[in-house]
Amino acid sequence: MHRLTPAAAPCGAPQDPAGLRLYAVLRGDVQMSEGKSNAQAGHAYCDALLHSLSHPDPDIRTSAASYAALKPGTKICLDGGSIDAMHRLMDDLAAAGIPFIQITDQDHVELPDFDGSPILTAIGIGPHHVKDQPRFLRRLARWTGGKRGRLARKEAAVA
Repeated sequence: MHRLTPAAAPCGAPQDPAGLRLYAVLRGDVQMSEGKSNAQAGHAYCDALLHSLSHPDPDIRTSAASYAALKPGTKICLDGGSIDAMHRLMDDLAAAGIPFIQITDQDHVELPDFDGSPILTAIGIGPHHVKDQPRFLRRLARWTGGKRGRLARKEAAVA
């Protein structure tokens, strides 16, 4: 289940399509297997592009079409942290007029954090031009496995 969330305001079409990026911001406070996190990032990238290709703002549609023509285009995966941080990020994106989509996983069980109930797993953003990247997006760390990655690094340090 994926909820489309329109941008609050238009953003200008970039002049250099090579600077366009799609972002997947994964929730870092839940334990996802590598396969699950890869799938959630894939949903975020694809759904963000599809959402932007049909967006009512012509500048956003133009950016999306320019990004799609790049084949494959640059994709960046970031760690969004907690559920509260993810909601703040969506509020910031909406206020900035940056197109995004919320990815909600449902009916898939992967314990301990996924019991089949709806759960926010990712946010797909863009395409958005790297030169216009807002500070709140630049502050996010690259995805390194979230909770699963932190647990693995902690175990490796003890061994």
